[in-house]
This record gives sequence, structure tokens and C-alpha cells, in this order.
Amino acid sequence: MLRWVIRRFHASKFAASAAPSCVRSTAAASSPSPFEFNTQLKHLVKSYRLEEARKVFDEMPHRDEISWTTIISGYVASSDTIEALTLFHTFLFAETLSPDPFLLSLALKACTSSVSLLPHGEAIHALTLKAGTLLSVFVGSSLVDMYSRSKTSAALRVFDEMPFRNVVTWTSAIAALVRAGHCYDALCCFTDMRAAYVPYDSHTYAIALKACADGGFILTGREIHAQAFKEGQENTSFVANALITLYSKFGDLRRALFVFEGMRTRDVASWTTLISTYTQTEKPVDAIAAFVHMLARPNDGSPNDYTYGAVLSACAALADTSIGTQIHAHAARRGFASAASVSNALVTMYARAGLLPAAVAAFREIAAKDLVSWSAVIAAHAQEGLAAESFVLFEDMRQHGGGKSTDYTLASLLSACACAAVLDAGRQAHARALAAGLEAEPMVTSALIAMYAKCGVVNEAVAVFTDVRPVDAVSWTAMITGYAEHGRSLEAIRLFDEMRERKISADRVTFLGVLTACSHAGMVDEGLRYFGAMRESGCEPEKEHYGCVVDMLGRAGRVMEADGMVERIPPGMADEVAWTALLRACEAGGRGGLGKKRRGGRLRWSRGVQE
Repeated sequence: MLRWVIRRFHASKFAASAAPSCVRSTAAASSPSPFEFNTQLKHLVKSYRLEEARKVFDEMPHRDEISWTTIISGYVASSDTIEALTLFHTFLFAETLSPDPFLLSLALKACTSSVSLLPHGEAIHALTLKAGTLLSVFVGSSLVDMYSRSKTSAALRVFDEMPFRNVVTWTSAIAALVRAGHCYDALCCFTDMRAAYVPYDSHTYAIALKACADGGFILTGREIHAQAFKEGQENTSFVANALITLYSKFGDLRRALFVFEGMRTRDVASWTTLISTYTQTEKPVDAIAAFVHMLARPNDGSPNDYTYGAVLSACAALADTSIGTQIHAHAARRGFASAASVSNALVTMYARAGLLPAAVAAFREIAAKDLVSWSAVIAAHAQEGLAAESFVLFEDMRQHGGGKSTDYTLASLLSACACAAVLDAGRQAHARALAAGLEAEPMVTSALIAMYAKCGVVNEAVAVFTDVRPVDAVSWTAMITGYAEHGRSLEAIRLFDEMRERKISADRVTFLGVLTACSHAGMVDEGLRYFGAMRESGCEPEKEHYGCVVDMLGRAGRVMEADGMVERIPPGMADEVAWTALLRACEAGGRGGLGKKRRGGRLRWSRGVQE
């Protein structure tokens, strides 16, 4: 078995790249003792002076297990896994030495850096079986961690075979389950760990909180938060970052900020999580402000590609490139502009600002285009109503290995068809959604309904809605809006009432749809009732809602009420729609004096907008 393992390593790329200096001994007339050499080596490795450490290692006349372990640990710590495994391979050919559990665990750790290194990790696993070191908690924990990256069943099998398990072993097993999407099982394992009298550390709490975030277990997450607080782990970097992620996923910005403010030390992950939280909770201005605060605190770490991606997503939400282009330049100076997370955000930002050429240029800069990259550029063309170009890009994605279609990709394609009102292309996209088994995904369902409604075939939109029977607010809103835009007001109102009976939360777009339906049907009192219900539902009316109500009142000849509604519009929110609707109502209702007065108000508003 040992010979087989060595042959396997000998055939690998590590054998070809093994440095000759590693198998050469240099004799010196008067050289330090092995103990002195090892002491110097440890000092250099701990000081991150790896080049000097390697020079000392190469000059050592005699190397023992400590020498090899020290230099390999240095390369593993610096993420130079290829050199670490090359040295480990060379060590195996030193016939007088044999790897101890700690050295084996280091080699296994090196194999976790890439899935492509798993075969080498499996060879080392075979070596541990031959050497009888699998019983070591160091080796077992490293094996569980290695397999957890891609082979969950193998990780759990090693875990079950271990006679002794420590906090690292348990945490690696929980992480394996979380990575595989088995979040409930991961939390059960977390509970079993406590039952086995193994104390949790910050890494354990962090991975358990990730299981809660990924699995949607907010109540369990709060319980684990309380446990971490009792044990003084709440404010450690790993736990705090996991808590911020948990609360942000559930839209609880208040708790997320409370955790962030209580952190003893903050790192780049903390700031990135906070920026992402602001972006996800629709507070892009706060996200950008947090990024600026981060730059002012260099001791907390420098932005990485994920940080830039998060803040550029905030700029995209604002559809304003004035700040985004500055951040783009900042990322480019630091060498992050071509990173996938940054480039994908740039594509979206420029597209939402109506700068399609800049979005396409950012897309072309991406060296390794992933599914998100392709989806972003397809969405960019969809936003401009370029259905044909969107389909071409979709086919390019399939040919160039961009991956399988996702709900976001297909929704973008359907959006392009809706914007251009291209029914045949929309039906083709629908067929692709059916083939991919994604028709019932909320994003795709709502896009299908909107596409058919925009193309004027409301009955086909109704067929999709009836077949899928969605439970998400976006799809119901799309159907209500489709009915309203095609004059089927009573059906829109009926569906809105049914939506509320089913306890499906309505948002601002939903209310705008039902208000439009009431306006078209002349159902003024019902419309005013729905308008009043907005605040009760936690939706603050915006200019579109005020404009719709003014138009509704004006159409019904209730001019004074329409005038009163304009007076109620918050400063800076009145727009051309509201003023035009009011003036039209004044003329139709014979209120010439009021109309003349309001024309002066409209003129002042127009000047204010221009200034």
C-alpha cells in the first residue's frame, strides 16, 4: 500500500516539480546543531519570512520530521499548496523518516484548496490507513474537512469511524452538511455535539448560524445567538459576521446593525456583510456610506472583490453612475476590476443607468464568464427591449459552457420579449422554461405572466397563473397589473382581494395595479379605500400612487377632492402626471378659476424641477 501511494505521488505533477535542493544535503565544516536550525526555521516561518526560511531549510545538512513539518506548514499557511505538496512528496522518499499525524494533517489541508487536488488527498488518506494514523484526531479532522468540500458522504463516513472527535472534527462535519444543503441535518449534528460534551467554538457557532440562514431557520438562529451571547462568543469576528448575514437574509436590519456596532474588531468580511445587508434591504445610499467609512478605517482591512461587488450593486440600485464610475476606477487601480463579482455588478450598474455599451465592455473584460455574468448581460439587453440580441446571447451562453439556464436568465429573456412585445420569441422562451423545469419558479412565473400581458394575450397569462397557482407576491402582482392594463378591472380587484385573504403581502407595485383598475372602472370609493390601506400594510405611497388617485378622482368629476389630494402630496413628490390629471379635471368639470390657479402652481413646480 505504501509503495502504491508513493508511486501515485511519483506520477503526479509534484514529482516533476520537486526542487533538487530538497534532496541534496550540504555539508559544512562547522554548522549549527539540528535543534538550532529548527529553532531558526520556526522563527522565520512564524514571521512570514518564507523565502529566508526556505534558504535555511535547503542549507540544513540533516533534516528531521520537525524540519519538514515546519517548512511545509509555512507553505500551507501562505496558500502555496503546490509547493507544500511537492515538499511532502519529497519527504515520502526519505526512507529514514515517516510522516507523523500532524504532518499528514498539513498535507491534507493543502488538498482542500482545490477540488482538483482531491485525488492527491485520497492517496494521502490511503497512506494514513497504512500507517495506522487514522485514529489520530488531527488526521481524522483534516480528512473530514477535505471531503466536506465535495464528497459529503465520504466526510461523514470518516467522521463515523473516528473513535475520538474534537471541536474541529464536529465543526467540519457540520460544515459538510451545510455545504451539501442539508441544513436541518447540520443543526441536528450541532445539537449532538453538545450532547457529546464537546464545547462549541466561534467557528462552530458561525457554521451553525450559516445553516440557519441558508435553511430559513430564523427562530433557531436567534436561539443560537442567545447561546453565543451567554458564552461570550457573540462579538468574535466569525460569529458576528454570520449573525449579520443571518439577520440581513431575513430583512432584520436593526438586529444586523446592533451586532455590527457591538463587534470588538471588524475585518473586511464584516464591512462587506454590512454593505451587502444595506443593499439587500434597499438602502443603497447607506451601503455606499458604509463603504466610505470602511476606506477611512484601513486597520479594519482593505476592500476585496466581494466588497467592490457589494457596493457596486448598491450603485446599480440607484441607477446612478456618478459614484459607481469612481468606485470602478478604485477597483481597477487595486486590480479587482476583472474579478467576476466586480464585473457582474458593473454590467448591472451600467445597464440600469442606460449605458449598454459600457455594460457590454465590462462583460467582455471578464476572463472566466460564469452563469451570473451571462445572465447580467442578457438582462442588460432585455432592459433595452433588445429581444433578438438577448436570444443570441442566450445561445452563446449555452455554446460557451455558461451553464444551465437559471430562473434569473430565463426571466431576463422573457423581460426582453415583454419590452419589445415579441410574442413568438416569448413563447420560445416559455418553451425553454418548461424544458428546464423552471416554469413554477416565482421569478419565471411572474415574468411569463407579465410577458403575455404586455403582448396583449391576457388569457395566456391567466393560463400560466392558473396552472402554476403561485404563492409569491410578485406573480400575483403581475396578474393584477395585467388585468388592470387591459381594462379587466373587476377581475384585478377580485384577485387583489383574494390575495389579501390568502395573507400574501401586497407591495407598492401591487397597490398601484389595483388603484389603476379602480380608476379605469370608475370605482372611486374602493380606490380610496385601497389607497388608505397602503399605510396599514406598511407601504408608504409614492408619486405614482398619488398621481393615480388624482387621475381617478378627476375622471369621476370629483375635482375638489383631486385638488385636495394634490395638496396632500409630500414636497418634491408631485410630478407631471398628478398636475396634468388635475388640470384636465378642472377643465372637464368647469372649474376654470381653480385650473388657472393650479397652472401657476404647476409652472412653479416645473421651474423648481429644472433648477
